[in-house]
Amino acid sequence: MRKNLHIRFFDTITSFLLVTKQNKKKKPVFHYSLIDAMRNNVFVGDLSVKDLRHKGNFGLGTYNYLDGEMIVLDGIFYRAVTNGDISEIKLECQVPYACVTFFSADIEHEIKEVKNIEMLEEQILRRLPSINKPYALRIECSFESIVLGCISRIDPKKNISFDQLLQNRSLYVKENISGTIVGFYNPPSFASIDLSPFHFHFISDDKKYGGHLVSGNFSLVNLKVSIDEKPGYEIILPKQSQEFDKLWLH
Repeated sequence: MRKNLHIRFFDTITSFLLVTKQNKKKKPVFHYSLIDAMRNNVFVGDLSVKDLRHKGNFGLGTYNYLDGEMIVLDGIFYRAVTNGDISEIKLECQVPYACVTFFSADIEHEIKEVKNIEMLEEQILRRLPSINKPYALRIECSFESIVLGCISRIDPKKNISFDQLLQNRSLYVKENISGTIVGFYNPPSFASIDLSPFHFHFISDDKKYGGHLVSGNFSLVNLKVSIDEKPGYEIILPKQSQEFDKLWLH
């Protein structure tokens, strides 16, 4: 990791597995590429959804050229576009970045009187067995209002930075909606692998609406939080990518 572990990968396809001894039977969080690669404009990968589905039935990410937000729930790969519309994705589609796992809850909590995402994150942090390990989080909830985001598919001929894309991404609001938050807790020491401490996407119960979770206010309904403690990360990097292999500036 750039700031903490000072690890940089410049080989072809590489696997990096961190697993605790007491949890060998648990499947790790699988990452294709790194969030740092996205921050350095690596927007094309060579891993297909067909192959990715063998690594997990739950997770998030995006598709090549940032063509929609990836949401994986109960083994189905969805794509959310810039107005929040959801569709299932074709198996031949490829990804530049994804984070998936096989979800199996170790702990379940019913959380009451949580008003917004910030309060939810505080409550989850209090309930994690350790803040130094990764966790997959499945949260069934109802929103009074929710703000989601999605970056528009990029033109490969244009040189636009990830920061610029985030600043100009589409934000869209929905009221009175129920669904599932699909996400992960990532320790700060792994912030170059994924967003830390939390990375959340949302999909509605009817599977018609979703995206990257930006903010939200919950309805006065209890939240069901399922926590899957993970033994570590497995990381596979793009086989052939000039953008990935070049010297990164960030």
